Amino acid sequence: MEDKKKTKDQLIAELTETRQRTAEMEKLRAKFSRIQKMMREAVVRANDEKAKTESIIAALGDGISIQDIHYKVLFQNERHKQLVGDHAGEYCYKGYQRKDHVCEGCHLSLSFKDGNIHRKEQFRITDSGKIYYEIISSSLRNARGEIVAGIEAVRDITERKNAEMEKENLIVQLKEALEKINTLKGMIPMCAWCKKIRDDRGYWNQVERYVEEHTEALFTHGICPDCIEKVRKEEENEQ
Repeated sequence: MEDKKKTKDQLIAELTETRQRTAEMEKLRAKFSRIQKMMREAVVRANDEKAKTESIIAALGDGISIQDIHYKVLFQNERHKQLVGDHAGEYCYKGYQRKDHVCEGCHLSLSFKDGNIHRKEQFRITDSGKIYYEIISSSLRNARGEIVAGIEAVRDITERKNAEMEKENLIVQLKEALEKINTLKGMIPMCAWCKKIRDDRGYWNQVERYVEEHTEALFTHGICPDCIEKVRKEEENEQ
């Protein structure tokens, strides 16, 4: 009878333990479900943030690329691919410049060394002509502040460079024009008989033509009082 009572107590203890374990399992399942839900929400938020980031990068209008500390291309936005081609997974110096080593004076290398922002202007020959672009590099750090990658922004400055060159050419033309105008202040070879002027090419020109070519002055023709008197006398002598 005592053994039967003992067995019954054991069964009750086992049942109680089973119930406790079941309750603990239910708690674990509930906790696991909450964690799953939190993870799904975190993934959704991460994807939303990624989409926002990509939208912002696309809206910048500049080419954006990310390279790791070994100069391997990790990311390029569409604008960057349009400017230099798709080279994801390649080393930047090989994909962009077709070299077997890091470019001399690499701005990204400088950012890796000092963590600062560096700028550089370059040009590329394409089927559409020469394209000028500005590259801005900066470093990317992890939570511990260690540099783990670098980001480059590539901006097309062809229009600005062409405007600058056009401005420089205009300045040169203006200087040449001023130099030509200033020659009138020096010695001007003039024929003592017919009053023609010799230009810098050795040609003899009428005074009017020479002055009009070297200044903004224009000539109108009239007759002075002395010449009027001469003409009047000549007409009287002819009569």
